[in-house]
Amino acid sequence: MKTAYATTLCNGDGYVPGVETLGKSLRARGTQVPMVAMVTEDVSQEARARLMEQGWRIRNVEPVRNPSPATMQLFPRFDNVFTKLRAWELTDFDKVVFLDADTLVLQNIDELFDRPEIAAAPDFFMSDRFNSGVMVLAPSQRTFDRMVKALSSADSYDGGDQGFLNSYFENWYGMSVEHRLPAGYNMHHFVYQFLQAHSSVCKELDKEIKILHYTLQKPWIGKATVSGGSEVWWRVYFDAHPEEDASWKRKLHSLEDWSFDAVVSALSR
Repeated sequence: MKTAYATTLCNGDGYVPGVETLGKSLRARGTQVPMVAMVTEDVSQEARARLMEQGWRIRNVEPVRNPSPATMQLFPRFDNVFTKLRAWELTDFDKVVFLDADTLVLQNIDELFDRPEIAAAPDFFMSDRFNSGVMVLAPSQRTFDRMVKALSSADSYDGGDQGFLNSYFENWYGMSVEHRLPAGYNMHHFVYQFLQAHSSVCKELDKEIKILHYTLQKPWIGKATVSGGSEVWWRVYFDAHPEEDASWKRKLHSLEDWSFDAVVSALSR
């Protein structure tokens, strides 16, 4: 069986640090599975070259535009999120594990290739729907064509790909257990930070966390990350970019996580 990890990169170079860190985390956990970055034309040649040096296979793709008006999209960045549907066009592979560019791998996850399509973890806010940031899928041009055809009429509760995919795979919640990934395969970073702050109580749960998903703040965007998971992300990023590493930076990101813990502690009193 030919397998690959895949992610998307569009809207310029803004998410390049995320893809770099994702790739570094995959390789650091021992996987030898190919990594494919589906890249749109607005991504610079410099970024493409850097990703190839880091082991990514670049696949040029056309963006898939969001059919929902901007006023019906949960976030402005949802304009090109449907481009991830092109993972179903990676038909030179039998099975693909798709990972959003804002995810980070903490343990080897090659066992996911044994899962059927579609396999995903429940969303934090609605457990009967899956989060599309981590998905196991079987590439098929026929499936992709059907999805594109369905875009014009299918519902999307968030105005993005997640709402659409939950509509397309509407029976996911009723599928056999192999289709439902444990929460540790798509752990929101603020939940991870909470577990870290209460490790004496949650130490067993901590062992189950395999993929972090930065669904709120992106560590590399903005001046400070105050929603948790900052230190662990930057640790991997600095491994990929040792020239940017500095002890004061590591202390700063540790302080960001401490601030999150302090706020949560104050609110829980």
